[in-house]
Amino acid sequence: MRNRHSFDFSRRMLLGATLSAPFVRGAVAQTYPTRSPRIIVPFPAGGPADTLTRIAVERLSVQLGQQVVVENRGGAGGNIAADAAARAEADGYTMLVAGQAIVAINKALYKKLSYDPPTDFTFVGMLGVSPNLLLVNPNAVPVHSVAELIALAKKKPGEISYASNGPGSLTHLTAAILAKVAGIELLHVPYQGAAPLMTDLMTGRIGMTFTGASTALPLVQSGQLRAVAVTTAQRSQFSPDIPTLMESGFPTLNAPTWFGVMMRTATPAPIVARLRSEIAALTGREDYANALKKSFFEVMRVPPEDTDAYLAKERELWIEAVKVAGVAIE
Repeated sequence: MRNRHSFDFSRRMLLGATLSAPFVRGAVAQTYPTRSPRIIVPFPAGGPADTLTRIAVERLSVQLGQQVVVENRGGAGGNIAADAAARAEADGYTMLVAGQAIVAINKALYKKLSYDPPTDFTFVGMLGVSPNLLLVNPNAVPVHSVAELIALAKKKPGEISYASNGPGSLTHLTAAILAKVAGIELLHVPYQGAAPLMTDLMTGRIGMTFTGASTALPLVQSGQLRAVAVTTAQRSQFSPDIPTLMESGFPTLNAPTWFGVMMRTATPAPIVARLRSEIAALTGREDYANALKKSFFEVMRVPPEDTDAYLAKERELWIEAVKVAGVAIE
């Protein structure tokens, strides 16, 4: 027969452990971080994602009491960075900056991936969003609106060329969706760099492209190029006179560039909760919003309870776009 005193002692130990668990979890969150976390950026230094990350890191480091180290790992559409993050210890000391490519596009675009976005990563918080603009060279494509562009494309099927940052890029897929829903045929011309792309657009060798506000707006304001639409749900504060694709008759084309922070799914819940709280506080700061504006980014908030639905919608949109574009990478 089991000793009664032994049973009571075991029960008290179990009860004590159960009651102390919340305090242990709370202690983990309060003491984190005890050393410098790193945040992996899937692009080289100097680009929009890197600039956004460094604006965030400057303030997040102060909030956390530890310097957050930025590590740039560009290449393979973000897969190199995502692979590194997926292989890191799930201890809360490795974060990943991710946008549509890592979250949604690459799963459909690449035949083999070393990571699975929905299962390997958990979303921590959104850092910012920037509009993309539909630009045309007014000499090569003399239109002032999306409606005029579509009318011209129907008269000249396959003759209007558009540049992209490469097969499967956000610029390529956005144009492919537009062509599909508008019932037009456009000529895709992929580029390996932004500089030659913009040079050819400005000289008229290429008719149109989708590109970010930081690149587009100075050229529009100087009169070198013309913007006929932005890809956000509402008009951008940076270009309030330019209509959205959605109000131009394409309600499914809400396709800005956004970047958020993700971590290994196995990261301790108290640490994830702490970082979610810190990023929510960060994006609520006026100095952060003002700093973003200088780089043509805006604050974007997705509440934790809405995250799964938002990411699922993004995956649905971009997986369909990859199919429409008919592109796959080995």
